[in-house]
Amino acid sequence: MQGYGERQGRTISMDELHRALVWLDPLRDTRLARSLADDLMNRGEPVFCVWSGKRLDQRTLDVDHCFPWVAWPCGDLWNLLPSSRQVNQRLKRDRLVDVATLASARDRIADWWARGYARAPSRPVNDRFVREAVATLSVDRPGDEARLLDEIYAGVEWQRMRLRNDQRLDEWSGVAPADP
Repeated sequence: MQGYGERQGRTISMDELHRALVWLDPLRDTRLARSLADDLMNRGEPVFCVWSGKRLDQRTLDVDHCFPWVAWPCGDLWNLLPSSRQVNQRLKRDRLVDVATLASARDRIADWWARGYARAPSRPVNDRFVREAVATLSVDRPGDEARLLDEIYAGVEWQRMRLRNDQRLDEWSGVAPADP
């Protein structure tokens, strides 16, 4: 790195080199998604596990990364979904959701995105949700919410396929949806 800098006419100190080589571990923070789900439940609105369809309460609520953190450390809001603790920690774990399970969860995922993020009382939450999806999933920004959520879901499908093809992640076939 010092030689590269010198060829560009720059001097790079050893301190700069050491700082550049520090491995940054992204934080695995699901607190905002959990607090938004808690807020919905506290207002009497139901929150469902996106994978099983079971109604959640504060005791059974867990926040799942749609795409496994170990394969793709992404804490974007669109990737944080309400899940039952049983499904997230014991069944799905660090596996990639399969195509059929993702498709069967589409309406519950879109419902969560709409109620948890897109219509959140806090404008910064809504803005963050949209900006992260646009940036990470290369999503267009259509004017209406329904089209936006469809675009984000299409981006999720595309990213799922890329993770499966590029990293050959183990897949999780899901659970049978329950009646809400």
